[in-house]
Amino acid sequence: MSWYNNNDRFSKRVKILMDVDGQLQISTRSAFWGAVGNFFLMALKLIVGVMGNSRALIADGVHSGADLGSSIAVIIGLKVSRIPPDESHNYGHAKAEAVAQKVVALLLILAGFEVGSGAIRALGRVHSQRPDFLTLIVSAGVMLIKWVMYVRQKRMALRTGSHSLMASALDNRMDVISSGITTAAILGAQWGLPHFDSYGALAVAALIVWLGVEIFSQAANDLMDRAASTETVESIRDVCLNVNGVKMIDEIRTRVAGTQVLVDLKIVVDSNLSLLEAHGIAHRVKDAVMNLPRIQDVMVHVNPD
Repeated sequence: MSWYNNNDRFSKRVKILMDVDGQLQISTRSAFWGAVGNFFLMALKLIVGVMGNSRALIADGVHSGADLGSSIAVIIGLKVSRIPPDESHNYGHAKAEAVAQKVVALLLILAGFEVGSGAIRALGRVHSQRPDFLTLIVSAGVMLIKWVMYVRQKRMALRTGSHSLMASALDNRMDVISSGITTAAILGAQWGLPHFDSYGALAVAALIVWLGVEIFSQAANDLMDRAASTETVESIRDVCLNVNGVKMIDEIRTRVAGTQVLVDLKIVVDSNLSLLEAHGIAHRVKDAVMNLPRIQDVMVHVNPD
């Protein structure tokens, strides 16, 4: 019976690892196609922005360039996070995602300051050029494309629990807003409003910096062992209390590592139980919690009633 139980637990563990690996593969594919899309959008915006005399569209192109670098960083982070645990990293490499997020944040902040400084220099000039009508068409079209990319990546991030992929999705949402500002700025400049295109570029720069700071804060929380969501903790509590022999739970501690969650539990059992019986209850608790989504490992400590 003991042999059967051990093999059953092993099978469950293998299945969980396969599920996590499958989620990471889905996240990687989504990030790859995001990088391809950002490359073409960057090239389109920069070329049309330079040819059509639109500083706001050029700023949006720089933003897409930072997005491209961000997507590459996310892909690298997701690939590294799939490396299994080893002697130097007993809990795996899932926090590589948080490192990738920090790279994303720094790229965005640097790009935002560069775009903002260019817009401020342009505001100091007496005359400003009106952007061509083509820049308006491209800006409006990009806004629609980015909205589709945002919806797709957000759906994938919620499905897989990938924080770096969610960061990329939020960046796409910010692109929708920045493209909307760019479109309005180009339209205002075509109507003859002075420096309206440069004001649009400055607004886009501020959005880029703000998003970079937000993503950096999220990455810092992950690297400081941020706890899992309240819903996840309550799910853990429910399955533990449903295990026969568990009287109460003294403590639940969780920490997020990329798409996965590590759990430390202190459960209370009858003090009259033998060591073998208490050990069996602890194993059943671990098996129950490991069946929950995204749980990487569980440590169970038994306290007597």
